[in-house]
Amino acid sequence: MKTRNALILAVLVAAGCKKAQSSSLTIEAVVPPTAAAAGTAVSCSFDPGASEFTELPYNPAEKTRGNIAAVVQNNILDPSGINIELRLNTASFQPHVAVVDYEYIPATAGTPPGQQVIPVAGLNVATGTKATVGFEMFSGITPPIPSTLAPGTAIRTTFHIEGNLNDGSVLHTDDREYIFRVCNTPNCAKVGEWAAVVGGTLLSCY
Repeated sequence: MKTRNALILAVLVAAGCKKAQSSSLTIEAVVPPTAAAAGTAVSCSFDPGASEFTELPYNPAEKTRGNIAAVVQNNILDPSGINIELRLNTASFQPHVAVVDYEYIPATAGTPPGQQVIPVAGLNVATGTKATVGFEMFSGITPPIPSTLAPGTAIRTTFHIEGNLNDGSVLHTDDREYIFRVCNTPNCAKVGEWAAVVGGTLLSCY
């Protein structure tokens, strides 16, 4: 009997640790940063209402970081109305990490990096709202994307965002695919709203 109870307890503990996908946490878009000159530096920001690009350029020779944001929509119902004693909204989503898988297209381009767990930066996503969750898709990954990839090679990323609700539940968003296209000419990944000229130098937030 003791053995049976121990097995049940082990199953319950394992279930409690598992990160569950919530159909109410969705990635609505993938957006690059917007750059603006700020004195002698560049200011970088994400706009949750920005239009999504079909794909983004990536230059492995220049070690482009791939700084992007997932626009996360929280459609979980506000439970404060049924929490009679505290009347608190415990369903705000607090993002922690992005879990990313990589694939080269064509597959003959080589072996891509294994799955990466990348810290994210973003505000809590309150119920009924959307917010940007930023992270660097290519910075610090092991092994790094090689500079020998042929121009035009596609890097397909598949990722989700993991985090907690205010009530302690561990959840993650739906999975999202996004394409980066390899380029190799100087500054080819710095042409866009994510870059600005500061003091005669092109600086990129991406």
